[in-house]
Amino acid sequence: MKNSLSSFDVVIVGFGPVGQFVSNLLNQYNLKIAIIEKSSGNRVCPGANVLDDKIMRFINKFDKLAEFKNKTSVPDFIEFTFPNGKTIQSNPVKKTLNGFPAVTTFYQPDLEHVLSKNIASSENIEIFYDNELIDFEDKGNQITLTTSSADKKNNKIIKSSFLLACDGSESLIRSKLKIDQLDLQYNKDWLVIDVVLNKGIILDKVARQICDPDRPTIFMHSPGGRHRFEFQLLAGEDLNQMKKESSVQSLLLKWLEPLQYKILRSEIYKFRGTKANQWRVGNIFLLGDAAHQVPPYAGQGINSGIRDAINIAWKLNLVANHLVEPNMLESYQIEREVHVEETIKSSIALGKLIDSLALAYKKKIPLADAVAPEARDQAYGGKKANPSSDINPGIYLNSLNHKFTGRLIPNINLKDSNGNEVSLDNLLNGQIAIIGEGNSESQLSLKSIKSLKDLNVKLIDTLNYIYTNSDFEEIIKTGYAIIRPDLHIFGVSDTENSIQDLTDQFFEMLCLRKNNLN
Repeated sequence: MKNSLSSFDVVIVGFGPVGQFVSNLLNQYNLKIAIIEKSSGNRVCPGANVLDDKIMRFINKFDKLAEFKNKTSVPDFIEFTFPNGKTIQSNPVKKTLNGFPAVTTFYQPDLEHVLSKNIASSENIEIFYDNELIDFEDKGNQITLTTSSADKKNNKIIKSSFLLACDGSESLIRSKLKIDQLDLQYNKDWLVIDVVLNKGIILDKVARQICDPDRPTIFMHSPGGRHRFEFQLLAGEDLNQMKKESSVQSLLLKWLEPLQYKILRSEIYKFRGTKANQWRVGNIFLLGDAAHQVPPYAGQGINSGIRDAINIAWKLNLVANHLVEPNMLESYQIEREVHVEETIKSSIALGKLIDSLALAYKKKIPLADAVAPEARDQAYGGKKANPSSDINPGIYLNSLNHKFTGRLIPNINLKDSNGNEVSLDNLLNGQIAIIGEGNSESQLSLKSIKSLKDLNVKLIDTLNYIYTNSDFEEIIKTGYAIIRPDLHIFGVSDTENSIQDLTDQFFEMLCLRKNNLN
């Protein structure tokens, strides 16, 4: 048996989409990263299949986007229907302020291929495939991990400053840390079927929730001639029997004859709503399914995990590479947990709404009587999934009641004085930024300017650019905006808060080491 010893800044356990995404984000900060993955490489089976506009916006930051983007698709509509085909609600899928459609469908192996390819040549990342984490020990300033290789001949001992658990819903790391989970009381079995249609066979290009009292069904157009069907399983049904080809063909007969498609997979999934009570223990952090499970009715499972990655990556950079105290990392759970819990509740509400509408159809009850307006609002995401003013909002100005605080800065294009066009996201380049009309340095103290430079903060004077976007213009006309690397607005200066006031509070919330302010 051979053991090898290596040392890294960050170890990521699990190289699914969340592990891949966070490794891509951390790679831009020149951190030495190890990835432990028990499989031999990328998966070839379908998995998650919906990305929202914010996640697509972040994928746009990676070099290989065009390759992936060409393999995605956008449904024409998101629909709720009855089994007789009558439409309850139909919303066209449009672009948002993030510059991408609210819903994009994809094939998970395509995404994993692009994310892994984007870091394949990185000298900062080492991937240990066919290695399974079997133990770890956190000694405060260093975490020691022990892995077992598939052949049992190349076990490894790895040392790291930080450990990111991206090891799924049955997380070994969460289990060993003895972290309890909050069960939000939703647990249903669904049969998920992915098919590829034969040439010339076409189905509606929509994402459709079919409120069928006999069997609620999800109908989802996918790229590359693929299509997904999800069927709620009924009490007493044999799970193994329902996965068999004969059962699948019977369920699909309403839409397709057996000779019109090829089955890519049929799997039973438990749609659950759970949330870990603790997302950080020392320098160990839970991400994705290790931290929470979101029923997939609104397609927010993978999106929530990637949001975790986006939130933690820039904070780890500030602690590892800049003069920021580790207790700033407490903001990870503070900022993400409330959003995730609201997302889970909205997804559960959507599942219950489908059941309520199906029951109304069966009993011929008017929809207005079957579903309370507030229930429908929550299911459709009407309630903002942001912390309220009485909850510590994390690294944001005062509270999220301030007009622009917590919003994403719009994704726009600007033209410089030479007529060259650049996207705001490329201009920001994953850095903290101060954006406004005029030179912000002239309104800041020398100590603040030094600290901003130490943090590699980008200062952008919008007077040097031409742009046409009313939402962006409203922000800039109000004052200077401090933008976090995750594109969220920390705050905007106004008559009550100068840019110096904002900067002072920003440094305080970042837990910037005092000697850096002297």
